Amino acid sequence: MKCTLAAFVLSAATASAFVPVPRAPLTSRLASTIEETEAPVNGNTNVAQTEDTSRDKVMTFSYDMSMEPAYEKPTYPGTGNGMSGDEGEYDIIVIGSGMGGLACSALSAKYGSRVLCLESHIKVGGSAHTFSRMHDGGKYSFEVGPSIFEGLDRPSLNPLRMIFDILEETMPVKTYKGLGYWTPEGYWRFPIGDRAAFDKLLMDQCGEDGPKAIREWNALRDRLKTLGGSTQAVALLNLRQDAGFLATTAGSLPFVLTHPDVFGDLSLTFDDLSKTVDEFVTVPFLRNFIDTMCIFCGFPAKGAMTAHLLYILERFFEEEAAFCVPIGGTCELGETLQRGLEKYGGKLQLNAHVDEILIEDGRAVGVRLKNGKIVKAKKAVVSNATPFDTVKLMPEQEGERKELTKWRSEIGKLPRHGAISHLFLAIDAEGLDLSHIQDPAHLIIQVSFPDENGTREYKSI
Repeated sequence: MKCTLAAFVLSAATASAFVPVPRAPLTSRLASTIEETEAPVNGNTNVAQTEDTSRDKVMTFSYDMSMEPAYEKPTYPGTGNGMSGDEGEYDIIVIGSGMGGLACSALSAKYGSRVLCLESHIKVGGSAHTFSRMHDGGKYSFEVGPSIFEGLDRPSLNPLRMIFDILEETMPVKTYKGLGYWTPEGYWRFPIGDRAAFDKLLMDQCGEDGPKAIREWNALRDRLKTLGGSTQAVALLNLRQDAGFLATTAGSLPFVLTHPDVFGDLSLTFDDLSKTVDEFVTVPFLRNFIDTMCIFCGFPAKGAMTAHLLYILERFFEEEAAFCVPIGGTCELGETLQRGLEKYGGKLQLNAHVDEILIEDGRAVGVRLKNGKIVKAKKAVVSNATPFDTVKLMPEQEGERKELTKWRSEIGKLPRHGAISHLFLAIDAEGLDLSHIQDPAHLIIQVSFPDENGTREYKSI
């Protein structure tokens, strides 16, 4: 059996970071390590190679997007050279095959549009894909993006499951009922689908503050109760950050009409979650737990939309709730949506990079590919690229729409949160007995968040 581990190291500019607990000054530990390992023992050069980091020394393989690789060592195609793609005309062109791009493409195809989805990468799915490496005859697979899901095992409020059902596609999953944490204080387990067990967790982890933690948790839930209830009654597919939210909910759902206070709290749905958490929660363990739940969407409570926790508040404590793992890896998410797209006549083109969105008379009419070919769109061009990348695809033109000019000028004001570096490690786990592990455990050693002044504050959970 082959086993893979992924360690995540985030830059100081990001919203959160997982870093080891410092047991000794970093410089002294590094010096000690180098002194002790100057002479490789038993031919082990793992440390020695860090002293000479030239490309030829450390590179065991190369990612090369050029047509003529410059290195003799094994070369992987990486993200591709982007030179594929053919001319043509479609109703809708979608740029990017992330979850949003694939969902848009597949649903548009189901409802009758001729759709082309263009992806620069050689794999579908955006961050939700898997890559493999062979070593000594063994295959090691690594998850690139998210690995924790809820509600994919049955019809549920999970928007992704809703789309699978609409497309009449299935994706087999395995389920588990908890999430294990290894921390400096020891191991503990978040039990999903069990309110009483969660209260016991708070009592066990918060000591004399246990009763206070339970009160604060319940107070937070009560404050967001109506909004949380609306996530049960309102399909998350309808959640929009504009007035269209009302049009897609109020006219069709009795819940909203019988709970008019939800309108007064709508602004909370898309506001920073930390504002509400700070009103009610003071116990450190509980605050850290909320941050780790929010990290699943990329931020701690500060920076996450309240809507993200609403789902957790309601769904994670329902008896039938369970975490889900796609059988075959996260790449199955994209491949399931791709099957739906192609089943309804849509087309996906990989390794096809879009260089420019073509604008005529104030509307997008197609794209120009990196290889120079033009693809026309009768109805729309949809971008699943980031806002920063999308605006670069539309060069400034004389007489362009004021909305586009304003968007271009304001895009630089959006907050940026730095980059994320993933260090992937693999072990040969053949013969290793893992039967005692109740749940797959995510190793969180220490969590740090920058404060308002950019200073890093360290918290152990």
